[in-house]
Amino acid sequence: LLYGPIARCRFYITFTAAHSASVQCSVRLLQLVVVHLLLHAVGLGRSCSCAQSKMDNESISHASGGLGSTLIAAVPNWFGWMHNLSLPLLVVFLLPWMYVLLILSSIPYLHLCNFLRLRFWKQSNEDEFWKAARWLMAYVWNLHSKLFHGYEVTGLEHLPETGGGALLIYYHGALPIDMYYLTAETMLKCNRLIHTVGDRFLDRIPGWRLVSRVMNVTSGSVQSCVATLRAGELLSIVEESNRIRPSGAGSQSGKLSKRRRRGWEWKQMKHSFFTQPIIPMFTVNIRECFRTVSFAKWLFVRLYSVLKVPVLPIYGGFPVKLRTVLGKPIPYDESLSPVALQERVAAAIAELVREHQRVPGDILQAIGDRFETVHAVEQREEEDTKL
Repeated sequence: LLYGPIARCRFYITFTAAHSASVQCSVRLLQLVVVHLLLHAVGLGRSCSCAQSKMDNESISHASGGLGSTLIAAVPNWFGWMHNLSLPLLVVFLLPWMYVLLILSSIPYLHLCNFLRLRFWKQSNEDEFWKAARWLMAYVWNLHSKLFHGYEVTGLEHLPETGGGALLIYYHGALPIDMYYLTAETMLKCNRLIHTVGDRFLDRIPGWRLVSRVMNVTSGSVQSCVATLRAGELLSIVEESNRIRPSGAGSQSGKLSKRRRRGWEWKQMKHSFFTQPIIPMFTVNIRECFRTVSFAKWLFVRLYSVLKVPVLPIYGGFPVKLRTVLGKPIPYDESLSPVALQERVAAAIAELVREHQRVPGDILQAIGDRFETVHAVEQREEEDTKL
């Protein structure tokens, strides 16, 4: 009499267990499909196949287990694909620091050179010694510029001959790596060192004073600029109070914005050393190489006004084509007022941007510029000029 109910109970129990196992297998297979699609979307096909085979084995072993053990076993896999997805984002924010470390590597190098000079070459000519040390740095920077960005310079003929001073006013990118590249290029090709106006926060870096002395980085005061140009040297300058920069965070608009400098300083500088020509400078794709984040920008501006240290997060380091363009010299004109002279320089840099920079900027196209020949670049610029 009891055989029928007992048989039915066995059937229901067996069916329920089989159904539970099949549901767990289905959920597990669905997880595998989702993870496979995510990893395939970021181009990790090889690791995806390995992860899939491993997870298949785990799904078979856990198919007979409970739902809790299945979820616990899936946790490491979820962390795995999250790590793979976040890795490119992490690299994009870490690459600019590799450039910063390359800049800061000059500190131990020059201090080591100074130790060797005091130890073994104390009687040698100090200027000749530091000139040789600078040449080695120039070779390293020049090699870095060619390998990472295919760096080129056009308009070197606009620089005056040895003994002639000039003021280079350059377009400031998120990270002025182009100024280091240009300094190395002029040292190797023209045998001239460009004196640079650096931000005052650089003096807070331990050991940087020796770098400033060897590389002729000045504080940007009127007196130091006057002394440099009167000595017939090249001086590059861009200052926070008179920075010529894109109005957008990534230069997509291509427009320029400028702020007035204090009138008495411009008047004093004009009458002191503006008898030398002014050379506008712009580096193509400099804003595609490094970009700044656009969120909470007001907070970082406020921090800079308090700390006097640039803390705006930078991302990029993309291997785009960099080409520095030196414009035609702006001759000295005594009739120009300081404000008119400032506007004329800003207009000259804006003209360089209009002629040579693709607007709006595009990172992928800037990377593709590295594969263009010189003839193709000249032909494209001629077409843009005709338009």
